Amino acid sequence: GQHKICEITRDLRGQVVIVTGASTGVGKETARTLARMGATIILACCDVDEASAVVEKLKQDTQNDKIEFIEMDLADLKSIKKFADEFKRKYNKLNLLINNAGVMAIPERQETKDGFEYIFGVNYLGHFYLNDLLLDLLKKTAPSRIINLSSSYSQYGKINWDDLMSERSYIVPNVYSQSKLSVLTSTKYLQKKLQNDNIKVVAVHPGVVFSNLTRDVVRKYYFRFVPSLSFLADSFIKGFGKTPVEGAQTSLYCALEDFNKLVDGGFYADCRIKEENPEALDEKNQLRLWE
Repeated sequence: GQHKICEITRDLRGQVVIVTGASTGVGKETARTLARMGATIILACCDVDEASAVVEKLKQDTQNDKIEFIEMDLADLKSIKKFADEFKRKYNKLNLLINNAGVMAIPERQETKDGFEYIFGVNYLGHFYLNDLLLDLLKKTAPSRIINLSSSYSQYGKINWDDLMSERSYIVPNVYSQSKLSVLTSTKYLQKKLQNDNIKVVAVHPGVVFSNLTRDVVRKYYFRFVPSLSFLADSFIKGFGKTPVEGAQTSLYCALEDFNKLVDGGFYADCRIKEENPEALDEKNQLRLWE
């Protein structure tokens, strides 16, 4: 497929960047490219062994030794707070926060440490809290940016106000698309709140990316009944999906494009602005979700 590649390069020496969920897939490729441009990169992930290995590999690949890992589990508000505190102890600025981590499909309903439904808790609430804890630094470092990974699945989303935590009904695609619509809705509202702070907040659809996330989904759902066909899952996704490198391009575009050219609160896919679900533009929804 013809996927758009971000061709912007910048000298990012001295810039501090956080990427959540950066030990695999899109997050790792986003971190790699920004590290090549000299940025100081902090990977926020929950798998310590995996992340340590990735840090070493990225340092070698990019010839940049300003890459480190601070542990953070988005399914645990205490862990997010601990991450923010440790980050602030070490760094006094933050140019770019890329909220990349996400979960796509958990067949049975599960809860985070704090009792939230897991997909909503990780994809939306965990990042919401992280943004909140780091806003003071982003303001201090302005012009700065927050890039939230949403998804085109937000198009099909509805915020289920009567059952936000999916206690009554747990249907994976609905729960996932609600979480990604919430990210988009919150992006719009946060941008309004930061109108005078010289911070851009945008949302990104990376594309359907061939990564561990999608591979598991396809294996679990499409090939559940014919286990011997699970090897097809890989070629099935490769056929229509993007590689993690391709999937990282829109995040990179939003990280590197001229600050003034980025649309405030914009929703980007394939390195350009896209129309979003009208629900995300509804001010009543924005305020209700925020509150």
